[in-house]
Amino acid sequence: MRNKAASLALTLIASGLLLSGRSFAADASGPVWEKAPDRADWAKAYPARAAQAGVSGDVKMRCAATEAGLLQSCTVIAETPAGQGFGAAALSLAGGMELRPTTADGKPVAGMSFIVPVKFDPGVLERGVTITRPDWVRLPTEQELWSYYPAQATSQGGRVLIHCNVTNRGLMQGCSLAQESPAGHGYGAAALAMAGMFVMRPMTVDGQPVGGSEINIPIKWEAGAGPVPSQAVVKVFATAPWIAAPSTAEMAAAFPKAAVGQVAAAHVVMRCDMRNDGALGDCENISELPAGKGFARAAKSLIKDFRVPPAHAGGAYNNLRVDVPFDFRDPSQAAPPVEIHDPIWIQSIKPDSIVKLFPEEAIKAGYKVGRATVECAVAADGSLTGCATATEDPAGYGFGDAALVVASVMRMSPWTKQGAPADGARIALPVKFELPAGSPATAPSAAAAK
Repeated sequence: MRNKAASLALTLIASGLLLSGRSFAADASGPVWEKAPDRADWAKAYPARAAQAGVSGDVKMRCAATEAGLLQSCTVIAETPAGQGFGAAALSLAGGMELRPTTADGKPVAGMSFIVPVKFDPGVLERGVTITRPDWVRLPTEQELWSYYPAQATSQGGRVLIHCNVTNRGLMQGCSLAQESPAGHGYGAAALAMAGMFVMRPMTVDGQPVGGSEINIPIKWEAGAGPVPSQAVVKVFATAPWIAAPSTAEMAAAFPKAAVGQVAAAHVVMRCDMRNDGALGDCENISELPAGKGFARAAKSLIKDFRVPPAHAGGAYNNLRVDVPFDFRDPSQAAPPVEIHDPIWIQSIKPDSIVKLFPEEAIKAGYKVGRATVECAVAADGSLTGCATATEDPAGYGFGDAALVVASVMRMSPWTKQGAPADGARIALPVKFELPAGSPATAPSAAAAK
C-alpha cells in the first residue's frame, strides 16, 4: 500500500481540455452521432474532378431519422460550389451515418427532421491524418483515472503519450505507447488500459469524418497530497481472452426496467478478481454513466456468465484483476448492427495448416500466393457461422473454399473490447495463402486445419 502520491490530473494537451470528472457532449439536446463513414468512404465519394483540382465543397442535407437512428428521405438544401457533384456525393454518404436512437436529453429521434452538414476538403484524400482538435463525447472521469493508477508508480507522477487509430464510431483502436516518463513504473500500461474510455464524435460539427484518422493522446498524472485509493493499487488485466460471456438476450434482460425508454445507452466498468477456475469474483464498480440508474447492479448480475481460461497447472492468477466494460443499449429501441473492429482470437488456425489447405488446382496452375475474404456471422460462443466467400484472388482455383475451412476453425472472444456481446455481429475475415518452395500439395479438408 502506498502512503503518498495523490491528486491526479489527466491533461489532454491536443484538445486544450482538463478533466473535471465529467463526461463531455457538444449538445445537451440535439442528436448524437453514433457512426459516420470513415475517411476512405469520404475519399471514395469525393467528386473526381473536384478532387483532381483540389476544390473543396460544402453541403447541407435535410434528413429524417428512423427509430433506429438511421437517416432517410435526405435532400440537398444547399451546395457550394454548385455543379461539382458535391450534393450527390453527400447523399451517397448518408446511408453510412447513424444517430443514437434518442437525443442527448432522452427524446426519441424517430421522425425528427434536421440538417446534416457535410464538408468535402482535399485533406480527406490524404492518409495518416492526425486529429489535433478532437471533439470528445466521452473522456475518463477523475474516478476512473484514479482506478488505473499503477501499483508500481512513483510519488512524483508521470507523463504518457499514446497513439491510437480512430474508428468510424469514434472509438480508439490499435493504440500504442509513444512516450512514457518515467519509464518502467506502469504509467504506459495504465494509459493503454484506459484507451477504451475515450470516445470521439464520429463526425465533427463542421461535417468531416474522424474514422480512419489517428490521434495522439497525452496523459499526465500529477502527484500531490493524499492517499492513493486502495482499489487503484492493483495489477489489472485490461483486455481478457473471454471464452464465455453474456449473450445479447441476457444483456437486454439485465437492462434496468425503470430505464427502458428513458436511457438510450449506458456504460459501466466493473473491476473483478480473476479466480483460478476462470470465473470472476469480488467485483466493484469503478465507472457508471449515467450514475444512479441501476446499470452497475445490472452489470454485476451478469458477472457470473464470464469465464477466462482456467489457470495453468502449477500457476495461478495471483493478485490479478480484470476490468469488464459493459455497453448497455435500450432493448426497446432497434439496435444498431454490432461491429467488431479488433477481435481477440481465442482459437485460430496453425500456420502449417494454411499450407496444407493450398488448393491443388492453384498449385497445378503455378500459383504460389492466393487470397480470399469470407463474410461470417459471430455466434454466442465466438465461433463463425453462415460464412460465404466475398472475394477470391485468383478466382476459380479454390481459395474461397479453403478460406471457408479456415473460418470454421477460428473463434473469437464472445465479448468486445467496448463491452458488448459479439453474437450477431458480421465480420469479414481476410485469409492469405502462401506456398513455400518445396511444400507438398494436399487437398483442402477440415481435418487438415485442426
